Amino acid sequence: MAKEITHHGMPSYWNAVITAGLITGTVLTVIQLITSYMTIAGSSVTGMTIIGCLIASIAGIISNWMYARGYNLTYPIGKGALLGVFSGIVTSIVTFCLSLFWTKFIDTGMNEAIIEATIKSFEDQGLTQEEIDMAQSFIPDPNSLVGLIISFVSALAMYIFINLISGIISAKIFAKEEE
Repeated sequence: MAKEITHHGMPSYWNAVITAGLITGTVLTVIQLITSYMTIAGSSVTGMTIIGCLIASIAGIISNWMYARGYNLTYPIGKGALLGVFSGIVTSIVTFCLSLFWTKFIDTGMNEAIIEATIKSFEDQGLTQEEIDMAQSFIPDPNSLVGLIISFVSALAMYIFINLISGIISAKIFAKEEE
């Protein structure tokens, strides 16, 4: 790795953060697409959702591993948390952009198909039309600006939190401070 020194005398962590976010965001988008198509097909997605959450937490681990091992560094867990947070932000941006590209250019009817599959699932569960309408009122239109913003902000908050935790844990493992 190229060793760009920051103003604190340590190498820059951005290469590790961006690489981790790109890897995790791409894999997570694939998992989300698989989950979406499983929903459309009427399959259960519980297992895929759990796998998606686990994949989402890997960005903090990858960034800390790359940074600590790539430069043979030790640093406090606070810096590991920072790497995790930034990795979560990059993951959110990558996932959002790839998903938006997919639904706007590759499969433009996917969001509508998911909504129809969800309504069918509600009907299969025996919900009345009034209950279905009420449930739909809480779900923003995924094609609207408000829906996109809500989707991005909720994913951003989740990925930041998950990778904050994984960043702390992985910094403790990969970048142990000398005692």
